[in-house]
Amino acid sequence: MDQLRPKCSICRTTIQGEYRRLNEKVFCGDTCFQTTLPSCKICTTPVKKGFTVTQYTYCERCMKEKATCFSCGLPAAYPTALDDGREICVNCMRWAVKDSKGAQQNYERARRQLEAWTALKHASVPVLVLVDKNEMQRLSGHLRKSDSPVSIRGLYSRQIMMTKKGLFGTWKEAPELDQEKIYIVDHLHDSVFRVVATHELMHDLIHEHFPRLKEAPLWVHEGICQQAAAELCRRRNYADTLHGIEESLDPDYGDGFRYIKQVSGFQGWHALKRWMDTVDVAALPKTAPKSGGA
Repeated sequence: MDQLRPKCSICRTTIQGEYRRLNEKVFCGDTCFQTTLPSCKICTTPVKKGFTVTQYTYCERCMKEKATCFSCGLPAAYPTALDDGREICVNCMRWAVKDSKGAQQNYERARRQLEAWTALKHASVPVLVLVDKNEMQRLSGHLRKSDSPVSIRGLYSRQIMMTKKGLFGTWKEAPELDQEKIYIVDHLHDSVFRVVATHELMHDLIHEHFPRLKEAPLWVHEGICQQAAAELCRRRNYADTLHGIEESLDPDYGDGFRYIKQVSGFQGWHALKRWMDTVDVAALPKTAPKSGGA
C-alpha cells in the first residue's frame, strides 16, 4: 500500500497522513514546505507573507521595524546613522560618495556617458556641490513628508531651481541661488550618485540645446531627464534604481517618463531628439497622459 501513497517532494519520505500540496508538489509537513519559500533578505526566515522589492524579499516584521536606507530605499539590517539624521545600509555605505574628490570623479563619468548618449556637449558644465541633507533641504525650500526616508537627492540651479521629490522634482523660482550649479547629497551609493547626476545634467542640456522647451510642462522636462537616467541604468545594469524609475507613480516624473519612453521607442535618443525639435509645445497637455500614448 505504501507504493500508492505520495512521497514528499523534499525529503522523499512516504506520507502516511495529511499532507500539503502546492504547484503539483506535495509536502509531508510545514518544515519541508518552508524550504521552498523565499528567505527574508535581512533575518533569513522563510517568508510566507511579505514584500518583494525588485529581486529582494522581506518579511513583514523587517519591513515594518528596520530602518530604510536613504540611498537605495531598502530596509537596512545594520544601518549607519549620519550626522544629519539619514540612515544608510552597509552596502551603500561601502560604496558611498563621501567627499568632493569622489563626487567629482563620478560626476565627470556621468557627464561623459550622457554626452556620448546624446552626442551633445555642455556649453558650460554646472559646478558640482556636495551637500548634506540639511543643506539640501534649505536650498530646496521644503521636503515632502511622504518622501521620508528617501529624501531629496539632487537639485539643478540655473535661473530656476529644481525642488526634488525622491530622485527628481518640481520647478521653483530661485533667483537668490547662484547660477549654473548642481547640488547632490553626500553618501549616495556611487551608482545612485551617477544616476542623479545624469538626471540633473540632462536638465542643463535641455536648457542649452532645446530652449524651445522652456515653456513645456514640468512632466516633459522630468520625463526627458528620467529617460536619460533610465538609459544609464539599462547600460550599467542598475536594476534596483531602474525599477524605481519605471514604477514611479508620480504624475510628473512617473507618467512623464512613461510617455517619453514611448516617444523614444526602439530608436531611442534619435527619436526623442526629433520630438524635442518639432513638438508643438503649446499643444502639450498640462499633465502627462497616463496611457503614455505618443
